[in-house]
Amino acid sequence: MGLVFVLLMAVGLGGGGCSKYKPAAIQSNNKLVHSSIDNTEPVLVFSIFRHGDRTPDQEELDKYPAEEKSDKLFFPFGKKALTNKGKQRGFKVGEYLRDRYDEFISQLYLPDEIKIRTTDYDRTKMTALTAMSALYPPLPPQRWNPALNWQPVPYDTLEYQHDDLLYWYNCPRYTKLRNSVYELPEVKKWIEPYESFYSYLSDKTGTNITTPEDVFFLDNLFQTLENVGVKPPKWAQEVMPKIKEMTKIEYAIEYYDDDLIRLASGVLLGDIVNASTLAVAGDLDQPKMRLYSAHENNVAGLMAAARVFQPHQPKYGSTFSLELRRRNDTGQYGFLAVYAAIAGGPDVILPVDGCGDSLFCDFDTFLSLTKNVVNTRERFEEDCFK
Repeated sequence: MGLVFVLLMAVGLGGGGCSKYKPAAIQSNNKLVHSSIDNTEPVLVFSIFRHGDRTPDQEELDKYPAEEKSDKLFFPFGKKALTNKGKQRGFKVGEYLRDRYDEFISQLYLPDEIKIRTTDYDRTKMTALTAMSALYPPLPPQRWNPALNWQPVPYDTLEYQHDDLLYWYNCPRYTKLRNSVYELPEVKKWIEPYESFYSYLSDKTGTNITTPEDVFFLDNLFQTLENVGVKPPKWAQEVMPKIKEMTKIEYAIEYYDDDLIRLASGVLLGDIVNASTLAVAGDLDQPKMRLYSAHENNVAGLMAAARVFQPHQPKYGSTFSLELRRRNDTGQYGFLAVYAAIAGGPDVILPVDGCGDSLFCDFDTFLSLTKNVVNTRERFEEDCFK
């Protein structure tokens, strides 16, 4: 924690103002502690991080078929797979978690102390494995191979069709509601200046680009092709600032209101609230740390649910944590929202919108602020197919 000073996050939409929440960020990587979090200690930690750098998937490749892209480009990783740099990025996530929580969790891997969950994608599973190799290098009692500074750490994965973290694909109602946001008068004002840009992109790519989502997939394509050494064409480099602007607009739309946020992250936030409520009631017979190896939309979605999100695309390895903390002097419980925008940090503390000037958001206040976006898995499945 450090001599804290307020920074305006450089991820906003500028004059467009697409975000409801415009929190300042507080640097948290020095010795001094802001008075609102001084004398607190973590009780439970919930951290979600984006996978590392990857190769394109077919949905992205289809956005620009005008350029030949041989499968040899993706050898030996394959499509939608983690690259070597992506593995290094995952390792940095683990180093960051160890550095921040070294005094909170044991240096030994204790299975009752931590639970790890991934989505049903190879890239998130591999990111979890590389992160855990940095978080838990084996100490002598767990060193099973003298020549290998690594130990296996298990993770859980829900089946693809039942995974609430994959709401983008598993929740038709989310997509329907998100698409309806495009038609709102306020949102149309955001998009109207880019109408001619759609035509330009459609002409250059040879595909039909008509929504911010289409531009977002194109943005992802150029990012992932760069991951295998293919630079965007000159025309794309020239208009990349506009493409990035539209990606921010798409992220503002994805979490535009409580209904979208509840479908995107309500189940995850519900699990966090339930576990924290048990801990506040004295039930500490549960994992101290829960980690989620997932995607940029999941990082952004939980930030939106926690009322700290400013529209942007989280980078590879970006990590967002909700820490349930307790004041040592009064016993008061509350949440701290911590964001490492770059794999490995540094991190910043984000004020929760509605919690005033305090970085330490009182437990009951946080529950009141987020009650409209908390969801259950059963309700999620019912709502998604209405």
